[in-house]
Amino acid sequence: METAVRVRKGLGKCFMAFLVIAATAWVLPEKGRSYVMPAEQVIGFMAVNFSKIKTLVITQSTHVVSQNDEGTETVLEERIWLKAPGFLQSEVEDQQEAEGMTGSEKTASRLSPDMAFRRLFMGNSGESLMMLLSAMGINLESVGFTRLDGVIAYQIGDRYTGSPKLLIEKERFLPMLISYRLPGDLAQKIVTVRFEDYRKLAKGWYPYQITYSVGKDILERYSVIDLQVNVPIEPSVFEDRGDGARPVRDFEDSQGETDENRLKEIIRLLKEKYR
Repeated sequence: METAVRVRKGLGKCFMAFLVIAATAWVLPEKGRSYVMPAEQVIGFMAVNFSKIKTLVITQSTHVVSQNDEGTETVLEERIWLKAPGFLQSEVEDQQEAEGMTGSEKTASRLSPDMAFRRLFMGNSGESLMMLLSAMGINLESVGFTRLDGVIAYQIGDRYTGSPKLLIEKERFLPMLISYRLPGDLAQKIVTVRFEDYRKLAKGWYPYQITYSVGKDILERYSVIDLQVNVPIEPSVFEDRGDGARPVRDFEDSQGETDENRLKEIIRLLKEKYR
């Protein structure tokens, strides 16, 4: 009888020890599990990559994808001027090619469906980027890890399908993809911009391949032909020329009355492409 009691007590001690070990393994992080930094820290590291970029003059090949002609692409040469924190102007340089486009396609290219995503590559502080991302509808309280084409990335934003989010490469802290909602778009379509082919510059980094989509449809692809960093840009470049090619200022400002007509035009053009 005493032997049986001792056996039961021994088994009880073993069982308790097992529970303690199991509980410890559950509470403590697994060996090698990566620490997930808060959004503020991740965005701060990302901002450092572009902190020295004050102006950009980009010459790019713009591929406008037709939604009504089995994905046929019209290729244009476009020039873009950017100045921190949020000034932007663009124009189509290859006017001969532009003449073959419809009026709505040409206007859409000159305006671009929207270029708020280019703010990511300018000399912004982490705080200003946080404000920008919040204005885009990205939940800064949600941070975790994900993979994009096998590459580990921080994901800032909600995980459910179709939610605004920013994916930042874990190793180099470079933005890989951003999804957000256009301000003023009652249809709440999700814009998704993919950044690829990053190249090191004297003052930072820049993606030489960019894909711009709305919903499941690719609208435009951009390939950098020439890139000039921190060159002087005349203030007159960002003046309203009265030809529809309005300068873009801060993303937050685009929700104000000054850009109300431009937003209506962008939304109208996007709706035309989806008919």
